[in-house]
Amino acid sequence: MGNKANIVNINVTFRNTEATEPLKNYATDKLTTCLKKLTHQDTEASIVLSVEKKRQVAEISFHADGTHFNGSEASENMYKSIDALVNSVTEQLRRNKEKLTKKH
Repeated sequence: MGNKANIVNINVTFRNTEATEPLKNYATDKLTTCLKKLTHQDTEASIVLSVEKKRQVAEISFHADGTHFNGSEASENMYKSIDALVNSVTEQLRRNKEKLTKKH
């Protein structure tokens, strides 16, 4: 494996809520770290942070290693939703990696 770092570009969109820099930075930092560890190529991801009634929803969509990934998590707190989303994406990427390595 090479030492070349993956480039991860994340676009954050806010819906029905005020766009705050700390929230945007938190989501970007957490998901960039996750994607850099678990993907093998440059990745572009779209994150949507929205409020639906009393639910704080974090959604992600990205294409990595030949597969399209989607994730969505909701809770009463946006930071908890982002953390749950990171865990969900991590699990999806690990399962995909295991599936690919079993085939070879």
